[in-house]
Amino acid sequence: MRQQNNGRRRQNRGSNRRSFNNGNLNGNINKNTVIESAGPDGRQRGSVSQLNEKYTSLASDASSSDDRILAESFLQFADHYYRLQKEIELSNELKEAKIKSETNSSYEAGLDDNENTSKKPSRRKRGFQMREAELSAVQNNDEGKEIKEIEKVKSEGDNLTI
Repeated sequence: MRQQNNGRRRQNRGSNRRSFNNGNLNGNINKNTVIESAGPDGRQRGSVSQLNEKYTSLASDASSSDDRILAESFLQFADHYYRLQKEIELSNELKEAKIKSETNSSYEAGLDDNENTSKKPSRRKRGFQMREAELSAVQNNDEGKEIKEIEKVKSEGDNLTI
């Protein structure tokens, strides 16, 4: 006869372990995350650095009691958590570098003041740009007139000397 579950989901009692995407840390774990480790002597709980220290001390205790196999097993667990700790540190450094580069680029973008964005500038800024364009056009015209007058005077002077 089939058992009925009465509309309830099956509860995984005693299996409180988290999955960290099969080794990919992707921001799911940090240096303070508590992990359950099912080592050779039973379950151990703690952060990655705590588990590393714990398995290293257990390995030295097993080695001092002349149990090489158990000591090697503990050292393998300690090595695993050491590598995990280094990977967490590396991911934290990469995150910090990314944040620094984003803040620097946002600061530089702020200096550009909307020049890098696809949105058009504010009405006030467009007005200033139009006024600057008009002033530069007037100055170019004035310079053009001055150049024409200078050339005219030179040509008249050349004509007089001939």
